[in-house]
Amino acid sequence: MIAAAELAIVQVLLDAAEEGVLGYQYRTFGTFPDQFEEYLRTAKNLRVPGAWAVFLGIVEGVDDGDANGFNARARFALVVAGANLRNEQTTRHGDGAEPGSYQLMVDAIRLLSRSMLTPELDLMEPVRIRSARPIALTEQMKKQGLSMMAIELELVLPLSVFADDPVDLERLHVDWDIPAFRNVEPPLPAEDPDAADLIELGDPAP
Repeated sequence: MIAAAELAIVQVLLDAAEEGVLGYQYRTFGTFPDQFEEYLRTAKNLRVPGAWAVFLGIVEGVDDGDANGFNARARFALVVAGANLRNEQTTRHGDGAEPGSYQLMVDAIRLLSRSMLTPELDLMEPVRIRSARPIALTEQMKKQGLSMMAIELELVLPLSVFADDPVDLERLHVDWDIPAFRNVEPPLPAEDPDAADLIELGDPAP
């Protein structure tokens, strides 16, 4: 659930870029690395714009005693990054060809505010934007001329409950990702998997 939320946050941006809404494409994206400074050190000449999402924690929640279980009010951060070879100001402001970090931040807020992300998450209410602010420059950020913005989001995720009785598994559907094609990617299930199996489970052979 939490991992799916991280991926769904980034996917909103990727989908908008693919549809031509933004006028630019994200070149680096994923979940935020634990040691970001080390990540930048090893990923020299980072391709931007970049976007990463990360879980910050559960701040509160409520359990109404239904099948939704504990409704967790959870915080996530979306980090966007831009760069420009001209100067530090252009990295933030953009130059008409490449978006600056301010534009990346505002575009992300516009896309995510009020969003329900994806139906599979079954959010209890639309995404709320809690804050947005620049990330202090680190040594590696300076070396790569990066400007980064962090947007704090709030999601209400139903964590559901365990079933009272075990469910008999009678049929198993599996989508396969063949690396040469790469059609199986989040969000799942894939619309056009590279290959698929449907396994009918019955009594074991005598």
